[in-house]
Amino acid sequence: MRNFKKIFIVLILIFLAFSIKSYAEIVNKVEVKGNDRITLETIIIFGDITIGKNYESSDINLLIKKLYETNFFSNISVDLQNGQLNIIVEENPIINTLTFEGEKAEKYRTAIIEFLTLREKTSFLENYIKSDINLIKTFYRQLGFYF
Repeated sequence: MRNFKKIFIVLILIFLAFSIKSYAEIVNKVEVKGNDRITLETIIIFGDITIGKNYESSDINLLIKKLYETNFFSNISVDLQNGQLNIIVEENPIINTLTFEGEKAEKYRTAIIEFLTLREKTSFLENYIKSDINLIKTFYRQLGFYF
């Protein structure tokens, strides 16, 4: 009876091991849509994508996280089907020039430009605008301008 229980448990474990689906798939091809400025090779490098690697859902989540950390994209979706990794991106706009209106003193303009997060030729991010506005307000408060 004791051996029967052991054999029964082993058979159940073997059955469960073979019946559980594996949600991993090998990437044979990468296709990117929505990229205008950033090339496919750049996305592959920043996303750390390897052709022939077995990708699971956790690997795809890490890929999306790495691409968001570049600040090049505002929206990313990734789909892996039949060995093809489909990445759809929406790029953030690029800041061409920064202009300051109302400030005539060149020394204040250069001081402000030095500590701003958003700069020329970088990606435009809404969150950085709010922090830069607060930095500019703090700068002028330190100079004695409270309004």
